[in-house]
Amino acid sequence: MIKGKLFLSRSVIAAILVHVLVFSLFIVGFQMKPKPNQAMVDPVNIVKAEVIDGAAIEQEKQKIRDEAAARERKKREEQLRKQREAEEKKRQQEEAKKREEEKRQAEIKAAQEQKRQAEEKAKKEAEARKKAELERQKAEEAKKAAEKKAEEERIRAEENAKKLAEELKKQEEAKRRAEEEAEQKRLQAILEQEEAEIQAEQERAAKAARQRELNTLLSQYIGAIQSKVQSRWRKPLGTDTSNAYCKVYVKQAIGGYIEEVAVRQCSGGDEQFRKSVEEAVWKSDPLPAPPDDELFQRELIITFRPS
Repeated sequence: MIKGKLFLSRSVIAAILVHVLVFSLFIVGFQMKPKPNQAMVDPVNIVKAEVIDGAAIEQEKQKIRDEAAARERKKREEQLRKQREAEEKKRQQEEAKKREEEKRQAEIKAAQEQKRQAEEKAKKEAEARKKAELERQKAEEAKKAAEKKAEEERIRAEENAKKLAEELKKQEEAKRRAEEEAEQKRLQAILEQEEAEIQAEQERAAKAARQRELNTLLSQYIGAIQSKVQSRWRKPLGTDTSNAYCKVYVKQAIGGYIEEVAVRQCSGGDEQFRKSVEEAVWKSDPLPAPPDDELFQRELIITFRPS
């Protein structure tokens, strides 16, 4: 933050006062409505004063910004220097820690090697004893295996016979279920087809009813627009509009606000009649809102007939 007082020259102070005065005159002039054919005040000299005053003020502001930028650069350079020193100290500490860790790992590795050799010797002695025991057990297991195999073959034969009977029963049951499922699917298909036909008929009826409703609402919407335009229309003096009509293109925004009006086609009227119709449409802004959002259209063609 920039501390201290800001001293301005007399010319700058005078320029600021002139600038405030001009701005006040501009506000007062804006609030007063000019009369028709009244000459406007030439703003050349006022604009020139504003440009000169703005340049003096901007020059003083730029000087302040330059001083702030220089202090900020110096601050960043000091931060970078301290950061580099901290990083170098951290690197040296990490290297010393790494050397200590390498020494500790070497001592652990030597102790592990001694332990491994002792364990390997004990392991070999245990394996020799285990080998002798295994040979004795193998002889006993071979005898038991022969007896077990004979028993298993007998049980297997009984189970095979039982499985064959169960398989035949399952096949018959599966055949019965398949026939029942096929019949259920056929009946379900018939039911779904009937429901689909009923649903389609209901949707067609609902769509037709909705369309009739929209048609009725559209007639009301167009009638409301035509009625409002008719109420804003003023017959031109000396113009015969008994059999006249115009087709008018209207572009509107959300809310009925008119964006564009163009008389496309007129019959039975003169140029004054065309202008009176276009003016009546513009005076109808905003147009009536549609009774249903689906009826809103940005572009409309209105047929205007004098009542």
